[in-house]
Amino acid sequence: MLAGLTGACAVARPPAVTAALTPPAPTAPPRLEKVREPLEVTPLELHFSGLRGASKASETVAVRNTGADAAQITDIRVVGTDPGTFKIVNSPFLPAILAPGRSLAFAVEFSPGAAAEPGVRHARVRILRPDDEDGPPCDLTGLVTRSARPADEPPLQEVLDALGYEVDVGSKALKLPSQPSPLGDEVTAALFERAKPGNVGYYLIARYDSEQASSYGYYLLERGRPVAKPIGSVAKDRNQTLNPELENDSQTSFDPGTLAFGLYLRIGKRTFFSVDDLNGRLRSHVARVFPLRSRGRTTVQDAYVVAFDDDGDGDFQDHVFMLWNAKLAGEGKAGVETGP
Repeated sequence: MLAGLTGACAVARPPAVTAALTPPAPTAPPRLEKVREPLEVTPLELHFSGLRGASKASETVAVRNTGADAAQITDIRVVGTDPGTFKIVNSPFLPAILAPGRSLAFAVEFSPGAAAEPGVRHARVRILRPDDEDGPPCDLTGLVTRSARPADEPPLQEVLDALGYEVDVGSKALKLPSQPSPLGDEVTAALFERAKPGNVGYYLIARYDSEQASSYGYYLLERGRPVAKPIGSVAKDRNQTLNPELENDSQTSFDPGTLAFGLYLRIGKRTFFSVDDLNGRLRSHVARVFPLRSRGRTTVQDAYVVAFDDDGDGDFQDHVFMLWNAKLAGEGKAGVETGP
């Protein structure tokens, strides 16, 4: 498959909208007590991805004083295992005094060098307080790829590791078996039901695919045939990245009611389904479904990773989705009532 060039920051969940924060004007340092004033850092983690020597992406971090007294910040720096992959840009003048309720903001840039080794890189933004004390950190993760060639794409395991999920996909290799036998944490069922009243969340968290435009959604069975219910689409140049930008009319949730449903992915004129029998004899297994596990291998209730291999080369990271507020449908048929 062909590959586009994209360097981007990605988060593991639909991004929250936050207002831009402006540092306060410099003031004379007040008398500080030894008790640490509370500081709030937003976000607590950032996830980046891109090609070595070619990518340069940045995201804003804000620090807010939520306490009743003034708080001092003496320095902001990147530390950890791979600090050279990230750097602070647009740093405020330091040391800085934050009055109660005031904030300052800066940017973190992800720019892996041309000689950077491919794989997952980790670091942390350290907020220094008086006496070298630490404020709350912002964890940084970057997924570095060697080139845009299909053979240099990251394996599915690295994709999920970079997003902070401890899901076992059965192998660290780029190519996974195409047979339907479960791998790692994979579950065999590919039909789902809504777990609780309300919408089912469905969000694209990674795309390492061709340059073709793609669309996706869920489907129900009507008179024995799958009927697609589209919810999102991605432009052709938004690939080779974590958390690709979606088209403006895309949604991140849907309401299937009490019906069991399947999931589909459409590339050009080809449509791929989460249920193997709908994909014909040429494709034995198109989608792998894994229970979502956070750090420490803690299972996230009613949440799954759905990984599609739409071109048949066995990488299963062409389109990777997060599904939440869903449960396995068991014996249910897509489009059939499964509850009151």
